[in-house]
Order: sequence, then C-alpha cells, then structure tokens
Amino acid sequence: MTSVRDVPVRDPAVADLDGAAERALQLAGIQPAEARTLGRSVLRRARRAGAWCVVSTGERAVGVADMNLGDLDGAVAHLRAAEAAGRRAGCRRHVGEARMSLASALVMRGRPGAAVHAIDAAIGDLQGRAAARARVQRAAILQELGRYDGALEELRRTLPLLRRCGDAEWAVRALSNRSLIHAARRALTAAEADLLAARRLCEEHHLDLPAAYAEQNLGCVRALRGDVPGALRCFDAAQEHYDRLRIVEPSLLVDRAEVLLSVRLLGEARAAAESAVAGYRQQKRDVHVPEAELLLSTVALLQGDTTAARHSAEAAARRFRRLGRTGSLALARFARIQAVVAASPGAGNPAQVAAAADRLDAAGWPVPALEARVTAGRMALERGRSTTARRHLSRASRARRAGPSDARARAWLAEALLRRADGRRPAALSALRAGLRIVEDHQATLGATELRAHVSVQRGAIAHWGVRMALEDRNPRRVLWWAERSRASALLVRPARPPDDPVLARALADLRTTMAEIEEVRGDGRSVEALVSRQVALERRVRDRCRTLGGGERAERGRRSVDELVACVGEAALVEYVELAGELHAVTVSGGRTRLHALGPVDDVRRGLQHVPLALHRLATPRAAAGSRTAAAAAVLQRAAAVLDDLLLRPLRSAVGDRPLVLAPSASLQSVPWSVLPSCRGRPVAVTPSATLWQRARTGPPPGPGARVVVVAGPGLPGAVSEAAAVARVHPGSELVSGGAATADAVARCMDGAGLVHLAAHGSMRSDNPLFSALVLADGPWTVYELERLERMPHLVVLAACDAGRSQVVAGEEVLGFGAALIGGGTATLVAPVVPVPDAATVPLMLACHDGLRAGRPPAEALAAAQARFGPADPAEWAAAAAFVCLGAG
Repeated sequence: MTSVRDVPVRDPAVADLDGAAERALQLAGIQPAEARTLGRSVLRRARRAGAWCVVSTGERAVGVADMNLGDLDGAVAHLRAAEAAGRRAGCRRHVGEARMSLASALVMRGRPGAAVHAIDAAIGDLQGRAAARARVQRAAILQELGRYDGALEELRRTLPLLRRCGDAEWAVRALSNRSLIHAARRALTAAEADLLAARRLCEEHHLDLPAAYAEQNLGCVRALRGDVPGALRCFDAAQEHYDRLRIVEPSLLVDRAEVLLSVRLLGEARAAAESAVAGYRQQKRDVHVPEAELLLSTVALLQGDTTAARHSAEAAARRFRRLGRTGSLALARFARIQAVVAASPGAGNPAQVAAAADRLDAAGWPVPALEARVTAGRMALERGRSTTARRHLSRASRARRAGPSDARARAWLAEALLRRADGRRPAALSALRAGLRIVEDHQATLGATELRAHVSVQRGAIAHWGVRMALEDRNPRRVLWWAERSRASALLVRPARPPDDPVLARALADLRTTMAEIEEVRGDGRSVEALVSRQVALERRVRDRCRTLGGGERAERGRRSVDELVACVGEAALVEYVELAGELHAVTVSGGRTRLHALGPVDDVRRGLQHVPLALHRLATPRAAAGSRTAAAAAVLQRAAAVLDDLLLRPLRSAVGDRPLVLAPSASLQSVPWSVLPSCRGRPVAVTPSATLWQRARTGPPPGPGARVVVVAGPGLPGAVSEAAAVARVHPGSELVSGGAATADAVARCMDGAGLVHLAAHGSMRSDNPLFSALVLADGPWTVYELERLERMPHLVVLAACDAGRSQVVAGEEVLGFGAALIGGGTATLVAPVVPVPDAATVPLMLACHDGLRAGRPPAEALAAAQARFGPADPAEWAAAAAFVCLGAG
C-alpha cells in the first residue's frame, strides 16, 4: 500500500471535527449509545467539509458502537465505509485502524477467514500503539477460532507495549482475553490474577464497558473453581454495568445459564439459554449462536426433553462445521448422541460413545470426555460386556484426583462401578463414599438453601448406587446410611443469614407490599398485569441476592453414625421409606435392631394416595358437610386409609409393635395424612424429612426456662382472631399479635428465639419456587426468604394455616417450603397441615392440641390425642384434624 500515506489535519474547523470524532471513538467502547449519536453528528459535517480522515474516524466510531450494541450488519457497513474514507484521504493509519475494527465485526458475524485477512492487513498498515492494539485484536480472533497458542504469543509480545504507552483500555482488553485462555486451560490462578489486574485498571481509568467484561469473565473463572455464589456476585456486577450502558449482552446469559445448570436449576437455566440464542440471532452474532444452542441442548436433556435436546445439538453441529470449529463440533456431536440414547436407550452402543470420548479428549474437553467414558462403561455393563466396561471405566476413573468437583465425583462413581464389576464390593462402596465427600464439600460452600437443594442431584446419583448395593446385600444398616445421604441434605446446613443487608431487606419489603397490592387490585376487578410484572422482577432480585451468599459459619455438616441414630430412637420405632427402581422398601429401627422390608411397587402407594386430598377437602368444606357427597367422601377416605395402612405399616407390625413412630417418608409419601391410617390412630407419630434431621432436633437444646409463647392471627382468616385469643388463654402470659399489629417485622421480632409460636394465618405453597411460599400477614405475604433471616428459630411452631406444612420435593429427595425451612433452621417440632383444608375447620383441633401441650405432653402425643377426639360423626372436624402432622422431634 505504498500509495497510501499519513495526512495531518491543519484546518482549525476540521481539527474541531477531528477532536469530536476521536471523542466518539473513545466513547464507543465504554458508552456506545452516546458514541453513536456523537459520531453521526460529526459525520454529516465532515462529509460536507470533505475531511475524509475525520469521516474515517467517525465511521469507525459508529461502527464500533454498533458492534458493542449488537448491530453487526450496521457495524460492518460503517467499518467498510471507514476503510474507504481512509483510502480516499490517503491515510495509512486510518485504513489500518478501520480494518482492525472490521476484523472484530467479521469474526463476530461468523466470517473468520475474512477476519484474519483484515487483521493481518491492518497490522501491516499500523505502527506503535495502533499496531499493538491490532495485535490484541488478532489475538482475540485467534482465540475465537480456538488457536490459543498463537493468541497467547501475540498477547505476550503486546502487553508490555500497551503498558509502556499507558493504554489502559486496551491493556484491560488484553488481560481479559488472556484470562479466558488461561481458564480454558484450567490455569485458574493465572486467569483470576489477569482479571483482578484488569478490574483495577478499569476502576482507575473509569472504563465502564471493559469493567463489565472483566467482571463477567471473573465470574466465569470463579464458577470453574466451584464458587457459585462468587460467580453470581460477579455476574450481577457485570449486569449493573451493562444496564447503565443500555447494552444487552447474550454472553452473560450463557455464563449465568451454565452456573445455574451446575446447581441443576434447570428451568431458569433453560430460560437463560433460550434468551441467549435469541439474543445472538437478533444481533446476528453467528459465531456465538451454536455455543448457546449447545448449552440449550444440555439443559433440555437434563429436563428430559430429548427432542429439543437433539434438535439443538444438531443445529449447533451444523453451525460449528460451517465455522470450521472442530473442537466444538465434537461437543455438539456428543450432545446429539446423549439425546438419542436418552430417548431410546437401546439406540446407542458403547463403541460409538467411546469414539465420541476420544474426539473430545483430542479437542481438549476432558470433563465431557469423562462423562462419555462413564456412559460407555455403564452401557457396556448393561449389555454384559464386562471387559469393554472395565476399559472405559478405568480411563474415566483417572480423573478422580484433580479437577472440578463435579468431574471428580463422576470419576469416583466410575471407579465404584469398575470395582463393583470386578466383584470388589467393599472397595466399590469406599469409592462411592469418596465421591460423596466431594459433593458434600462443594454443597457446604453454597449459602442459599435453594442452591444446596438443587446441587444435590449428583449426591443423589452416588447415593442411588450405595442404596442399590446395600439392598443387593440385604444390609438394613447400610440401606439406612445411604438413604440418608440423599435426603434433605440442604437442610443440614443453615443458610447464610444477611441480617444487615439493606438491599435484600428493601427488596423483601417491596415484594410484600406489591403482593398485598395485587390482592387488593384483583379484588376490585382491575388489571394486575403491571403489578405482577413488578412482583416477578422483585422475586428475581430477592432470589439472586440470596444466591450470592457464601456458606454460613454455623454450618452443621457432621452426620452421626447409624449406631448413634439407633440409640437415639430409644423406646420409639423409626421407619425410613426408600424408593429404588419403582419398588418401595422400609428400614425399621426398634428395640436396638434394624430390619429391612420389601413393601412392593411405588405405584400402588401413589394410586392409594390419589383421592385422599379431594376427600379430605370435601369433608372439611361446610357446604359439603351433609348428604350423599359427604358419605361418599368418607367412604373414599376410609378405603384409601385402609389400603395405605396395608401397604405402608401393617407389614411392619412385628418390627415396630405399638411403639411411638418416627416416620421418614420417601419422595412419594411427603403428603400422607398419617393420622387417618388405622395403625396411627391415637398414636404419637413424628414425621421428618430425614432421620438425621430428626436426630438433630431430638438432641438439640430445650427452650430455656420462661421461654416466650407467641400467638399470631393473620388477616382475612375467618375466626383467626377468636382462635388466637382462645389459644392465648390456654397459655397465660403469652404474647398475642393480631390485626394490623401482625406485620412481618413485628412477627419476626416475636418469633425470634420463642419457645412456642402459634400462627393462625393463610398459607400458600409455591411449587414454581418453594422459597416464595408464604404466610399472609397484615402488610402482605411473609416468605421463606424472610423466615430464614431469623437469628434463632422458635423451638415449637404450630401452623394453623392451610397447606403451610407441605414441602415441595426437588432434585430427587430434597425438600423446600415453609415447614422445611423451620425444621432446617433449628425448630425442633412443627405441627402443621400437609394437605389443603379450610382454615376455620381447624379451630377445635388446635385448642385440643394446645390443652395437651399446656398439660406437659410432647407435641406428637398432644396432637395424636387431639386427633383421636374427632371421627366420621363430625366430618368437617375429622377431616381438618386428619390433615395435620407433627414434623421434627415430636
């Protein structure tokens, strides 16, 4: 390009325009919307003046701003115009700089060959700082194409030049890009060091957009370390930067989806992945679309949507092949295999999956390769090909000593399957325990109950094999030990509590006010669309804020031995129900002995339970309290109770006798109204999410002398005030909070550390997010998120609220909800309904139960005696009484 020369600007008017164009270019990377407006203003005047160097700078400013705002077609057009204007001006520097920016737009547009050609030409045009910037751009393009060694070499030579020139913006860009290469190679310490240095430069030089990229990348690195709360904090910080700049960045959606996927929050992960695909397509960033499609395939597969998983994997593979990205193509092909095998297990074969593992290894994807080898090994075992299975599982098990927690846990599972196939059963169990310890260590670092519950999917997969082997060995103690490992583990660590977090406190208060306003507006027959949108946004803010918390300092992670549990049962009888492969089993502990019982298909129990909630509701509803409908509902309930008793308790009679019962239900039995079963009538029954939680509650400190009794009446509940007053009279000196005084803050203050709390309030169970289950108080719903902020949970809680004690089962056998939060947080015993019943019908039962508590009876005994007073002769009171269970210590 010898005909092109550098041309200085001498005319004062043109110099002013040139300064404005340069300012627009500086703003393009940090405030792109403002840069685009300024650049367009400069262009009109510069073209009229024939100032082609200024036109080139202005076109480049608008093109870079368009690129940062997601308009890639506009970016390419403006950057080509910038190159043409530079040629027209005869300015080598302007041509080179335009080509440098054009290369970035081309690679994002999915044209890597043209991008490399443009950047190589730009480097030939430029000198000094401009050449250094071009080399940073070339490194980024090589990085996008997976050519990491070449990218690192460019950055190694360029960073010292940028530092000497004082070019902070491009030094930040170089450091951020290099951190991603380090992260891809698992050099996480080096990656984090680069990003922290980049963040310092951004703070010193007020670089808002580069700061967003640095925070986002730092979140990715912390996610790779397994620090989910730290990653989410970084993503939130990045989002704040993007919001200020009015930028939609689909890559942040991808990164957030990957973190949500790692803790198995599949619904949210899928929504984020779908939004990322749509965002990339809208911005025509073709080079990134297949990455989001591949992620969407993975999420859909875990949700069981094999059709969507296969279609997304095939679409990703086509795009990767077109882009020449062979490493990513290997991932997409394996994703397709996984979807096909999940849809039809007999469709795949171990050799096909093992070949995919080899391609993944060759492409530098060790964790997916590990998953492929475990899959190949399990498929071979199922087909009786033990030699082939050993080969695949042996290779997979090598990863058990290093790498991310998920990969190491999978590797230990592979090692366990290998040892089991070799007949080394004790060694196989040892491998399963090693994998379990890795998952538990990771789970304990997560502060939010919701995250811990969902991340336990991997724990459940390991525990499944432990239970299976223990059942094969007919060993009841080992069945009990392994069953406990997958059950309600999220509740064994108390969530991190942010008592002085003003952001969370304000969001919770706004949410409560908004939900109360929704009910008021809906009652007036007006539209609540805007308010519901606000509710959704506030719920997201609360949820995301809680997820950024680290593990609490008071975490109780230790589990006691089976011997200690057996000793704690004492004169009672423990029954732990276990489901495996569609069959229901029970482990009983009584009189110091453990026994194992096979109870039959789980589907039989589900059929027996199917009509119980409706029958109870019909009996408890006043308008159905007479006539043939009442008689029919009573017959249905009695018949179902007899069937469930025959399935669940009669086969255990010789083991448990007439002892008080401690029941640890499996997932299918969480909402059984146990008192209607003939074997439970008049008998103290304590129900617990897990035997370990029961043991913790049983052996915890009792309430101190003179512990407070608090009685709360919420709004809109017929008879709540009179019920609360009657309960308060049973307990002289108790504190009564009702009417307008029963606000969230007041109730929280009263409940904190109380000995006994009675809550007569409407309750709601949120299946979409159980932590937004709530009690309705005077100023609006009081959610689980707010409950978890109490310093000390009350010792005994009685919830006379419709459906408030029911928990939602997530991630296998984890439970979330209002009642689960109380038990997990330290409440020893909770008396609450597990099926919906009208609140007014519960008053007689509540008064009878409190009479028993006042007389000194343990809660389970007081509830059983109260329930025994009611029978079919008074259908409404009988049904209301039957809905209650005693959860926890009893």
